[in-house]
Amino acid sequence: MSNFKTSASLKTPQAPTTKSVAFATSSPSNPTESIPYEKRWWAYKFNLGPRALIPKKKSTSSTSATFQTPTAGSAIISHVSFAPNAIKGHPYQMAIVSGPRVCLYGGTPTSSLAQALARSKHTNREAEEEEEEPDLLFGTQDKSVKPDRTVALGGQPAHHVAYHRDGRLLVVGCDRGLVKICDSQSRATLRTFSTGGVHDGFAIRAVGWLPEGTHRRGQKMIWSAGDDAILRLWDFSGDVAGVGDGVKPVVTMKGHGDAIRCAVALKIGVQKGNQKVRLVTGSYDHSIRVWDCEDIMTGGVTTHDDIDRDRCLSIMDHGAPVEALLALHPTATSMFNSPILISAGGTKLKVWNPETGTLLNTIQTKHSKTITSLCLTSMIRGDKDDIDNDAEDKKIVCWRLITAGLDGLIRIYSADGLFAPELNKDSKSKVEMDFPYLHGVKTSLPITALAISPDSTRLVVGTSTGFVTVRQRAKYVPQGVKRKSSYEPKAGTYSFFMRGASAGPDADDHVVLLQKKKKLRKYDSMLQKFRYGDAIDEALASRDARAVIAVLEELGRRRGLVSALSNRDEESLEPLLAFTATFISDPKYTPVLLGVANQLCDIYSNVFGQSDTIDEYFKKLHIHVKNECRTQTILNQLIGQIDAVMYTAEVYGSDE
Repeated sequence: MSNFKTSASLKTPQAPTTKSVAFATSSPSNPTESIPYEKRWWAYKFNLGPRALIPKKKSTSSTSATFQTPTAGSAIISHVSFAPNAIKGHPYQMAIVSGPRVCLYGGTPTSSLAQALARSKHTNREAEEEEEEPDLLFGTQDKSVKPDRTVALGGQPAHHVAYHRDGRLLVVGCDRGLVKICDSQSRATLRTFSTGGVHDGFAIRAVGWLPEGTHRRGQKMIWSAGDDAILRLWDFSGDVAGVGDGVKPVVTMKGHGDAIRCAVALKIGVQKGNQKVRLVTGSYDHSIRVWDCEDIMTGGVTTHDDIDRDRCLSIMDHGAPVEALLALHPTATSMFNSPILISAGGTKLKVWNPETGTLLNTIQTKHSKTITSLCLTSMIRGDKDDIDNDAEDKKIVCWRLITAGLDGLIRIYSADGLFAPELNKDSKSKVEMDFPYLHGVKTSLPITALAISPDSTRLVVGTSTGFVTVRQRAKYVPQGVKRKSSYEPKAGTYSFFMRGASAGPDADDHVVLLQKKKKLRKYDSMLQKFRYGDAIDEALASRDARAVIAVLEELGRRRGLVSALSNRDEESLEPLLAFTATFISDPKYTPVLLGVANQLCDIYSNVFGQSDTIDEYFKKLHIHVKNECRTQTILNQLIGQIDAVMYTAEVYGSDE
């Protein structure tokens, strides 16, 4: 019996599967180990943590909201971008790239996204009262969330989108080498640039706008890069005569040996007028290149030698295919004087000095698959809404670096060491480019896009299956809006009588817009009342030939032309005959007026000779028709002569 084994030991071990969001405790081998304070903060503010970490006296469900929606079916979420500015009192609009369209969400407080967030708030409150666990990060699909506007791209799959600084213009990189500039309000495509013909171009993976103030005033420059490993600059405000293949880039930069997957623009210099622009590209050939754009911005490119010269300033080797780049620019409180570049490739992050091309630090992220997204955000800690703010009310600005990858892992790092206002300027040379790990979240779907709003209130995560989830921060107040004091006016006063008159709609209210009724023309009103004869008279009185022809065509479609032309006296028949005789020889109106002339001749042939005025108009009509027939006969003879000459020329040409 020594060889006896239980049935449990004979079972084949199965690989563990992730079916929920994991928030693990500290462990050397656990990629989601977190610092307790940081874990509680993210669980309280963004609901990215177990509900058990939130004290009973605190309530996060009343102000925290979350929703998820599939965008464009099952298409992959290629990119998510937020507008750089927002209307006062409105949230920031976000653009989600998925399939052959760009979907715009959350630009107004009454959008379907805001309503879904409000509904989720009440759902979370009920779950908290019942002490239930929070929903999965990618849980039940909310089909009620619809985009505010959808920008169609003509069936071409899109890969990247970037907002202009005005928050209205969008530049979109598409398949087949197409770069489209669209209006986010009207959804119109303003211009289209092509890198290699409509059918021969490679996919555009990265697009963007060059910073304003670094080139000529009124000029808008766009950069694009893609699978052809070429970086191009376009002038949006240049020659508008060409579209597609007719427009050539201002300059083309070559050097990469494989597809370019990401690119960023760097501003070097402190003074606004003396800033220089450098473009940095990351490629699948494991290299990161810095490109010089100074003479392009100042209009110094004049010859082909200037266009074709090598503009690469430095080359940095990441050691893996580069998927994402993030540029950190110096600020008044930063501990560095020149821009810093962070590159993501494989499962590692590397920190670079792009001016010198030197490697500053390498960060082991514990991602098991490729890192796809990077973002940096600043958050205010120590406010009155904070979870651990019982001792003091001092507010501190904290900087966080967030990464996401195909393994479904979201990792948050501290960047406070780079932004430390309490340290003096002399210690900037001693700063270490280190990013300590703080918090981790494990999800069940591969993450392909990650973004956070400029006011750090909405965190958006996109996946390879087409699902998007948005986490809204607790205690959310729109940008630039103050909390209103609760003031109750006294009864009987004018303020008490007018209370609520200026109240706006809530997020979960359905707003009905009243459309103004269009004022109809007089002949349109007559057509609605089936007064066909009066409709022709009103159209003739307007002295608009197109309106008269339109009314006649409508009467012919309704089969009311004969009744409208009949039973007319000399005064009502005269303007109709005059119009017919004048415009019957016009090629645009001839097909309609020929039928009208035939009907007039049939109806009023028995009264010919009773009125000199009517007889004169009929004679004019006869003369116009006779002259037109003579002209057509002459043209037919001329065509016959031309055909004879052309045939003779072909015969002599074949004999020779």
